[in-house]
Amino acid sequence: MASPRFHFLRWLPWLLLVTGLLAFWKMRNSAEPETYITGTIIKGTLEDAVTATGVLEASQYVDIGTQVSGILKKIAVQIGQTVKKGDLLAQIDPTLFRAQVIQEQANLKDLNARLVSAEATLKLAAQRFERNRNLVKSDAVSIDEVNFSEAEFERSKAAIDAINAQIEKAQGSLDAATANLGFTKISAPIDGTVIQIQAREGQTLNANQTAPIIFRLADMATMTVKAQVSEADVPRIRPGASVYFTSLGDPDTKHEGKVRGMEPSPTSTNPPIFYNTLFDVPNPELALMPSMTAQVFFPMMRRDDVLLMPLAAVDYAARRPSSGKPSAKKTAADAGTRVFVLRDGKPVELSVVLGMKNRVTAEVVSGLSIGDQVITGPIEMRQKARPR
Repeated sequence: MASPRFHFLRWLPWLLLVTGLLAFWKMRNSAEPETYITGTIIKGTLEDAVTATGVLEASQYVDIGTQVSGILKKIAVQIGQTVKKGDLLAQIDPTLFRAQVIQEQANLKDLNARLVSAEATLKLAAQRFERNRNLVKSDAVSIDEVNFSEAEFERSKAAIDAINAQIEKAQGSLDAATANLGFTKISAPIDGTVIQIQAREGQTLNANQTAPIIFRLADMATMTVKAQVSEADVPRIRPGASVYFTSLGDPDTKHEGKVRGMEPSPTSTNPPIFYNTLFDVPNPELALMPSMTAQVFFPMMRRDDVLLMPLAAVDYAARRPSSGKPSAKKTAADAGTRVFVLRDGKPVELSVVLGMKNRVTAEVVSGLSIGDQVITGPIEMRQKARPR
């Protein structure tokens, strides 16, 4: 008869197997169930758009310099101030220019007095010449006297012509001096906002400089956006196409416009190549400022009131093995388009028909309903684990 120890060794492997199975079953049932990142199927608007980054600038601006040299006596405006056409911006010391005007006026007055005297001399010479011509007929004067009086008459006329020429020249000098005196007052050439001041009171301005700019005045009632469009998207954009942008400071507000044109020269010659696309937007509240950054959208296609699904659900399904039993029958139109929907905490594979897409969202034609939770990715256990 076998000993008890023999019977124990005979059943030991089976006992260890059962113990291992029980431990595995317990571990499996006590493990935390897999959880997922999901996206909700909603109804909304889907837009396929070319995106670009742009910079705002005033649609009309002018750099204002000085046409005369002198000391900047007064600046009458501040940066950000709105001015009207003709408003005084600055005053250059007018002392020397006013003295020049007075001098030219005196010179012109002197010439006019000389002209009156020359005209009187001409009148006398004309009378003397006429009298001598009559007297020579009766031999009361010699022919030499007649010739002399004629020469005096011609000299008087020439003197008047010379004085008239001097008067014209003096008048031109007076006009130039008067204009220079007027240039000491720098006025706004357009309605706009002062966006730059590049001089200080007391500074000596030199009109002979290459670019003696003092102010930049911009009409910001209309702003121009320069959007840098990639060369790959350039063929898709045409003048007159709709476009809108949002600003970094107010991303919820859309500013809409129409494409005005595209600059033919690229912004740089190093790849990638971008081209500035121009469009204008109204700015009645002056909330948009020059040099602001704009996130620009050129809508290519738009669908309203459609079911929307995140494209990440398709990417997740492509990485997950198929169950082999999709809940919807596939057709040639949507072959390979499958997603997983979370139902009762478990992923269920569905075959769906998708329509228009952009980079992040797809239109659901059939296969899903509003409120369905499509799986876009798993939540890894190591991501959920918290350090003690």
